[in-house]
Amino acid sequence: MSTVPPIRKEVLVDAGPAVAFDVFTAGIGRWWPVAEKSVHGEGGTVAFTGGQLVEESATGQRAVWGTVTRWEPPAAVAFTWHPGRTPERESHVEVTFAAAGPQTLVTLIHSGWDSFADPAAARAEYDQGWPVVLGCYQEQAGHGGDAEDGGKQTWVALLHRPGPAAPQDGSVFDDPRFGEHVAFLNRMRAAGYLVAAGPMTDAAGEGMTILRLPGTGQLARATMLATEDDASVAQGFFAVTVRPWQVRMQEWPDHPRGG
Repeated sequence: MSTVPPIRKEVLVDAGPAVAFDVFTAGIGRWWPVAEKSVHGEGGTVAFTGGQLVEESATGQRAVWGTVTRWEPPAAVAFTWHPGRTPERESHVEVTFAAAGPQTLVTLIHSGWDSFADPAAARAEYDQGWPVVLGCYQEQAGHGGDAEDGGKQTWVALLHRPGPAAPQDGSVFDDPRFGEHVAFLNRMRAAGYLVAAGPMTDAAGEGMTILRLPGTGQLARATMLATEDDASVAQGFFAVTVRPWQVRMQEWPDHPRGG
């Protein structure tokens, strides 16, 4: 057993757990300090994709930082950790999100120091680095993830249809597995992304969901949410097509009707 204890860091963010989780995971490319803390340096981005945490440089080079080992939105995410190292030399990071009144207590635990040549030195370095990273995250989460785009938004339409694992008799909405899709919609509503959702009346088992994400250029983020965060899609119960949507006319509830 390792004699080097785990690192434990906590921050309070001004958002609920659903938003805090989404900003940490789907929005990580918007706040991670890539210029200072990455493999390839300034100009790249980082994202959770395909069950991994991946950095992509400005020239398209990819570096896998780790593999997701736990994905329980909005409560927890965990992943192996080996940026700039081989997977055999991994440590482990777990992040949990717990409601604390109107805020969320985000706790990060980094363990597995025996994978480093000098465990104590590695721990000391990360003990200085994680507060910097979490400070960037805390600021972004406090703005609901949209601080960089001045209130601009990305709208998408998610077109759902029965997948290969769905019943073929049209009883999709009566199947217990449909509950996974409802849970996804509830998470999107809690995060403030859900605009509307419901079944098509002329096509059995098909439906549409409209999401509105903060910030421009968030189609990839919406795709990740639709395909990975929705367990009904990830398990093949539903298939989904993600379509960008440009809103040209919108009437708010407090806007007077013309005529």
